[in-house]
Order: sequence, then structure tokens, then C-alpha cells
Amino acid sequence: MSQEIYSNIDEFLSALDEDQPNPSPENKEFSTDLYKKWFRSKSQSGFLAIRPWFDALKFKIDIGKTSSDGKLLSSTNVFVDSIDLAAYLRSIANQTAVVNFPVNEKTNIPTPEGFVSYGGAVIEGKPVSRIFKSHYWQSGETFDSTSFVWKCGHFAAKKSDSGAFIPDMKQMISMDTIKVTRQDICSISYLLDLSLTSYVTNNTDWYE
Repeated sequence: MSQEIYSNIDEFLSALDEDQPNPSPENKEFSTDLYKKWFRSKSQSGFLAIRPWFDALKFKIDIGKTSSDGKLLSSTNVFVDSIDLAAYLRSIANQTAVVNFPVNEKTNIPTPEGFVSYGGAVIEGKPVSRIFKSHYWQSGETFDSTSFVWKCGHFAAKKSDSGAFIPDMKQMISMDTIKVTRQDICSISYLLDLSLTSYVTNNTDWYE
């Protein structure tokens, strides 16, 4: 990919965050990307971007796919609780995730060291469930514990009386995935820890 192609994709991603009339996570003003990685394999190419939303103590995870000539084909983002995500990644880096995050059939986590986060928003007048999931990389029926697959998915949903978004897993709106190595996770974990420490140190009322 050329630098010009990168710039065009960055412009597209920035446009996703521009302010809109109605308040929602999509149109909050975020800081710049804390982490961004481009990838290319024989079968596909794309990116992983993580951006803090400190006011809500969340991280925006955006996974996208590009064509061979660098054009954006798809992009799916989710918002994950910053404490939950940081604890999960640190647990992997510290080699305690097998105990702390076991297989969970109820949430459809098929391997140890897995994690899932559910959220949602009303988009264009319709409730949408946004799900982030991480578990061992899978090839057919075989799992590879040396790396992970991260998935960002949007699904049609119903909004309950309590405000929760209940996904209809049969009505997928979009889904993007990326392979993440253990080395990647160590780097991401350290960055997230540093950013959170910096934020709470300089904002002593963060918990109010």
C-alpha cells in the first residue's frame, strides 16, 4: 500500500468520528489512535485501530479490511469497557488468563483466555448490538493458542426495558476480524495501561 492510500483510509476513519447533531458514542470527540497496525496476508489485508474514549472509560476498537490496491472494503467498530479490556490483556501478558478467563459456553467462548464484550446503540433509528470477541485463532476445527482472533460485529437487536441491547445473532449487519499475536497483545496491554494511568493521574475526579 502507498502512503497516499493510507492517508485516504485515515481520512475515512476520521470522518466516522465527526460530530453529529445527536449525542452517541459515534459522534463524541475522541483522541487520536493509541494503537494502529496494518496487516497483509496472502488472502486479505486491513488494519486494527484502538482509540480511547476517556470520558466514558471505554476504548473504541476498529477492525477494517482493504483491497489489494488499498481501498477500504469494510470497517466495524465497537466500544469496550476500558477496565475490563485492560484487565483481560494484562492477564494474557502475565500468563494468568487461562485461570481468569476460562472457556465459557454461555457466552460462546470456545477456548481458554477468551473474552467477550456486549454493547449497543441506536443507529439510524434502529437498535444495533455491538459485540467484541477474542479467543484462540481458529483454522477449521483446530485452535492455535499462539495467537488470537479479534472480532468486531454488529447485529440487529431489540432494546429491553432496562436499556440492554439483545442481539439477534442470525441478523448480522457487519463483521470484521483480525489475527493478533501474543506479542501484539503484550504491546497493546502496555499502551492501554500507560494511557489509563496517565488519564487518572491527571483527572483525579475520574471516578465521580
